[in-house]
Amino acid sequence: MIGNIPQMETIKNTAKLFGLPEHFVRQKVVHGEIVAVKAGCKYLVNVDKFADYLNTHTEQPAEETETTYSSIKPVPVKL
Repeated sequence: MIGNIPQMETIKNTAKLFGLPEHFVRQKVVHGEIVAVKAGCKYLVNVDKFADYLNTHTEQPAEETETTYSSIKPVPVKL
């Protein structure tokens, strides 16, 4: 017996459904970050899993490095 059948949409339709750029959705598919399958020459995205991804995924802020230009530093001058 078949359980819950997932809703599958193309990248273009998924982007339109969520109001996101197609490039964003395509990059997530290509990098394997979201659940999708290749059907012929198109990718089909599991819309339910994509919604879960968007609701739970958070970006970590970039750590500050020594190359941050937040203050003026003296430049050694040879005379």
